[in-house]
Amino acid sequence: MKIAFFDSGIGGLSVLAEALRRFSEAEFLYFADEDHVPYGTKSRVEIVRLSLDAVGFLVSRGADGVVVACNTATSAAISELRGAFSVPVIGMEPAVKLAADSFGARPTLLIATPLTIAGEKLARLVGRLECETWSLPLPRLVEFAQDLEFDSPAVRAYLWEELAKFELARLGSLVLGCTHFNYFKDVLREILPSHVRIIDGIDGTLNRLSSELGGGLKLARGEDLSVQAAKFNASDEVEFDTNSSAQTYKFDAEGGNESCVGKNIAGGRSESGGKIYYPNGNSVEYFYSGRALDAAQLRKVELFLKRLDAMREIS
Repeated sequence: MKIAFFDSGIGGLSVLAEALRRFSEAEFLYFADEDHVPYGTKSRVEIVRLSLDAVGFLVSRGADGVVVACNTATSAAISELRGAFSVPVIGMEPAVKLAADSFGARPTLLIATPLTIAGEKLARLVGRLECETWSLPLPRLVEFAQDLEFDSPAVRAYLWEELAKFELARLGSLVLGCTHFNYFKDVLREILPSHVRIIDGIDGTLNRLSSELGGGLKLARGEDLSVQAAKFNASDEVEFDTNSSAQTYKFDAEGGNESCVGKNIAGGRSESGGKIYYPNGNSVEYFYSGRALDAAQLRKVELFLKRLDAMREIS
């Protein structure tokens, strides 16, 4: 079974990383629309167009289901995507209901992109809740994440200034309404009072994925989830060690010593390239706006996954 994940950039890797831990013997595709990131400041019409293009590419690659691992794209385009494609399309929703059910005696603070916060989908969701919900757009966090700037003085100053607008001591929970925000859990944890819980929507999304596919995804065994040292091997003999959330894997580039991007035939998209093989028999093909990644780009992906692994236990 082949499952695709789509995001405007690298935020959706947080969802993919958890899927790699949870499932086994699955083929995954990951599409980062790096040519057009960020989505959160674009018009709804433009996001719908870009999302249709991205999901269409993934379906053409054989995806049996697509996870829109982007709250902004879900808010803007999920209805159009479900209407355009016959495969299951699962979206990301801010976990404000979970926050209300768990910590509803205190207010919830949702941080997200401007478009997600302004969207009708979120307004309907929040309107059904009895919990007091505050909202804060943080568009610069997406830019910081894309630039691998996670805990710099600029990031800390930005978050301190924005969060200071609220009476944090009253909060019960902080909801991460953008998958890019999972990279900043440690900085958020330092700023927030210790009783405030940090919540995201990843578990709910993957639960929905399992339900939609009717048992087509096989759960990983518990012993497969232990952290293991790993070595990265690319066709240009790049090697490095890591302890990422993806854990043990190898890069298998087709075509001998050719670039793992492969050949661009007559202006079309590369059909060669490689897969990353992960524990539990999982594999992932990564694409930047429809292009296969080269070794340097794959190293960057690994840095993101390593960061996510460090953030995983922070709540």
